[in-house]
Order: sequence, then C-alpha cells, then structure tokens
Amino acid sequence: MLKVTASARRALAAALAAAGLIAFGWLLESVAGSWSLADFDWPVLDGLAAHRSGPATAAAHALSAATGPAAVLAASAVVAVVWAVWRRELWRPALLAGASLADFLLVMGARYWVGRSRPPAWFEAVGGNEGPAFPSAHTAGAATLLFVGLYLVYSRRASTRGLPLAALGAGILVLAVAASDLYLGRHWLTDVAASFSIGAVVLAAVLWVDALRTPEGDRGRAAVAASRAAADT
Repeated sequence: MLKVTASARRALAAALAAAGLIAFGWLLESVAGSWSLADFDWPVLDGLAAHRSGPATAAAHALSAATGPAAVLAASAVVAVVWAVWRRELWRPALLAGASLADFLLVMGARYWVGRSRPPAWFEAVGGNEGPAFPSAHTAGAATLLFVGLYLVYSRRASTRGLPLAALGAGILVLAVAASDLYLGRHWLTDVAASFSIGAVVLAAVLWVDALRTPEGDRGRAAVAASRAAADT
C-alpha cells in the first residue's frame, strides 16, 4: 500500500468534504440569486449551440446515454462483482458500489430539494429529458465511479506508476461527459459544476471510511517502524 497514514487520509477527506460543501453552497446561492457563475449559464449554452453539428451531436448523445444514472449504477455493480470474485475481497468492491449508490441518492435528493428547471425544451439538441436539473447526474456519476475507482486501486499499490496518466484520462472523460450535457442543452453550467462538488463529498466519504480499515500488514509495518525509531532514540 502507498505510505499514507490513516490520519493523513482522514485529514484529506475532511478538507475535500469541506471544499465540496462550500462549493455546493456557493453554487446554490449563485443559482438562487442569478449571480456569479450563474451569469454564464446562458452564454455558455448559446455559444455551444452555435457550433452544433450532426456528428458532434450524435457523439455527445451516445456519451450521454452511456453515462446515464442507470448505466453508471449497473457498471459499478458489474465491476464490483467481477472485482470481488477475481480478487476474492469484498471491502473495496463494496466501497465502489456504495459510492455510486450514495452519489445517485445525493444527486436525486439535491435535485428535488432545489427544484431547478432545465433549459427550455426547444433549446435541447435531443429531447426527452425531464425533471429538475441541479446537479447533473451524468457528470456526478462518472466522476464518482472513475475517481473513487482510481483511489481504491492505487491506495493498495506500492507505487503510483501509471496514476498520473490514469487520472488525466479520467479527468478528460468526466469533462467530456460534462461538456456533452452542456452541448446537448440538457443542463446549465452551474448544474455540472455542482456535480463536481457532490463527487468530491462522496470521494471524501470513501477516503474517511477506508481509513478506518487499515490492512494488518500496514499496521505491522508501522509498529516495526515505531519500534526502530524508539530504539534509535
């Protein structure tokens, strides 16, 4: 496992959760008062709509369909089952599936609590979307699945080799999902921004919970290191 103590993970989790909650609150105020980032909601949609094309719309629609809430929940469940059988463990697969479910519940709860309307139906490139808009389930679900998955995989590895490239790829994919929501006219800019806040809170929860279960091998190594340090003094 990477040499990151449980206390350091909890501290990171607390900071990440605080940042996510503060950002969500700020975005909520922005939406309620139609100021700050909400001032860019219409300009961003107008700018993207002006550059729509048939192939780009088809690609955005395909990406949106592949990253819908049902698809992400199904993907997380399948990955969790395969992971559990292949690696013969339950903790990390359960955390991954639980994170996706928690993300979905938080997004749905926030949507119906805020009750924000979507962009007008006539503005959508592909119709058929109903219900509240804030935040975007597509963006939040993709961010949670990918970044929680990355954490769970690399938190048990002895090296971060490949992590920067994997994180870059995950970031690009999540941004593409967010861009597809905007390009298709299904969400406002503040909707997708709030999705990242939800994803940050869920990732923070996973960090905190995972820190409570430090593998025995790590505790053993920590004990040996402590005894050696005591001997040296």
